[in-house]
Amino acid sequence: MSGLRALLCCALAAAAVAGGCSTKHKPKDELGAKDASLSSDIPGYSVPLELQAFNVDSTEGGYRGVFLRLSRVPTSVVTSVQSSPPRIIVDMQGPTGTESAEEVFPGGDELVTHVGVSRSYGWLRVVLDLDADQLPEYAVFPMADWVMVRIKPFEGHHVPWAHRG
Repeated sequence: MSGLRALLCCALAAAAVAGGCSTKHKPKDELGAKDASLSSDIPGYSVPLELQAFNVDSTEGGYRGVFLRLSRVPTSVVTSVQSSPPRIIVDMQGPTGTESAEEVFPGGDELVTHVGVSRSYGWLRVVLDLDADQLPEYAVFPMADWVMVRIKPFEGHHVPWAHRG
């Protein structure tokens, strides 16, 4: 009889603990709807997406690095190209302050001659005008509030040794 009494006491204690736990804590809903609003006290959240500065650097190997310094981290970075004239277009998504027509600045480089900047609702566009006959290979690397465009040098046309005159 004492064994049955001990088992009954344990069962009641377990029920009380389980009941108390379930009333004190709401179960987490991992898949439910979440509050999509972000706090305005997150650093840089309320800052509009702007191009603060750019720099064009070249290496001894002929590679170019175009560094775009932004006012905040963009939501996304998308690139496209134009072939006539050769241009690399970098579109960065994020809240922009105002819309603006394209402003063109000198690139200060033999290959990257001009840098154009414009804003439309939710997008910042940077256009790299290139002084080339064809579009070079390139890669874009978003790095927090920086975006780097790495442009590969053109490789010279190699004539096989047997055809050299």
